[in-house]
Amino acid sequence: MTTRSTKQKLFCYVDETGQDDRSEYFFVVAVVSEREQDALKGSLIRLEQQTKVGSKKWHKLRSPAREHFLELALNAQLAAGEVFFGRYEKPLPFFQPMVETLSKAILLLAAEDYQAVVYVDGIDRKKARELTAALRENGIKTQQVRSARDESEPLIRLADRWAGCIRGRFEGNEAAETLVIRAIEISYLIEV
Repeated sequence: MTTRSTKQKLFCYVDETGQDDRSEYFFVVAVVSEREQDALKGSLIRLEQQTKVGSKKWHKLRSPAREHFLELALNAQLAAGEVFFGRYEKPLPFFQPMVETLSKAILLLAAEDYQAVVYVDGIDRKKARELTAALRENGIKTQQVRSARDESEPLIRLADRWAGCIRGRFEGNEAAETLVIRAIEISYLIEV
């Protein structure tokens, strides 16, 4: 008789903002989910079509469309409790906040026996290997970190939009501030 593996599989989608000189903070957002990915992705794509934001990134969308999309995602509880973020004062090494945010988010959801599959927006192979090694050194059980493009991955776009919104909150955007505070209060967004 063969037994099936009960290893938990976590899917992680990561984006960041704040590398530019205009921001005093660096923000990392990780969507970490163990549920059926196809259903969640399908719901996000339908919401993108409904709101007409399509596959555009946060900075390519105008207010109020970008906040409206996130408000509807929040109301529909799409990825609720699975969107984690970290905010870090600059200057700092690029990988430190990514490793820290990902590690904390994964460990909050991980069972004893798990495997994390990590997708990072636009990461090159060399940096992906470095991030993989850093996560493993931090005790995270992960396969090799992979690159994903926001044009083809709705969960990377969700991470991008929340990253932009969170950054907006700390740069004085009132609509973003209201949205982020509400998302944190109902545990949709979790700061790690």
